[in-house]
Amino acid sequence: MTHLSLLLETRRALLVQLSPTATGFGVSRVDSIDATVDLYRDLLDRGDPKSMAEFSQTLAQKLRAYSETDIFACLNLIGVKSLTARFNRNLSEEEFAEECALEAKAFLRDPDECAIESLKLAEPPNAPFENHLLFFAPKRFLTRLQMMLLPSGKNVALIELSHVAALSLYQARSNFVALELGEGYLAISKLTGGTPSVFKHWTIEAETDIAFFATKELKALSGATAVSVFGKLANDSVLGFLRDATGLTIQAATLPAGFNVPSEFQPFLPAILPAIGCALKGAEVLE
Repeated sequence: MTHLSLLLETRRALLVQLSPTATGFGVSRVDSIDATVDLYRDLLDRGDPKSMAEFSQTLAQKLRAYSETDIFACLNLIGVKSLTARFNRNLSEEEFAEECALEAKAFLRDPDECAIESLKLAEPPNAPFENHLLFFAPKRFLTRLQMMLLPSGKNVALIELSHVAALSLYQARSNFVALELGEGYLAISKLTGGTPSVFKHWTIEAETDIAFFATKELKALSGATAVSVFGKLANDSVLGFLRDATGLTIQAATLPAGFNVPSEFQPFLPAILPAIGCALKGAEVLE
């Protein structure tokens, strides 16, 4: 069974199809759909009717070539806020949701306007509390994304955030540092024993500032032996600058063992990594 995911960048959408192989999964198709407007500012945030209608039709035409009825959508971290929160252990799902809602009310000006996603963080053994990273994404982004996909007839089975989706691919890694260089933001995280122990992200308006902020944070992560970089802006020039500035092993992110990416899709890999993670998480949801 194949799986289809959609990743929205600022001015393009990427469609990624995964197919099962003898060893795991392979990327069987990648489509890039350019946009004439800023997808986050003009469509997801402002909801410009004309632009939404035009891009919806473009998406629908491209999606006719795919037989999957379910699509897993991945948004980047534009407009997303995050907060580290500490909760009692062994809360029920309802109790945990209530605690997350209380954190949102204390942290956000309009908590009812945001959807909450949580990510459990690493913690010392036998600690009395659990640490969670809470992401707050504008609900209007999620609603308008679903509206844009209506003409395609696809069912939006999962909406995921880019960095979270990418990290899900590396849960078997005991010590792993990931740096996401997106358009207008950067995010950095560290997995310890397969669980995130560090996560930070910033909105950065000037692309020229991204390498500076990335360098500063990488230097602060003492003991980092290698850093895997992904995202739209993860190019050879930026990677070279980071190597020279930090003295660390900086490399374009690769997929774990068991994945096959044909040579024609290799140039897309730093950008489509979150879409691959999103597709696999979506497949688990449907099982």
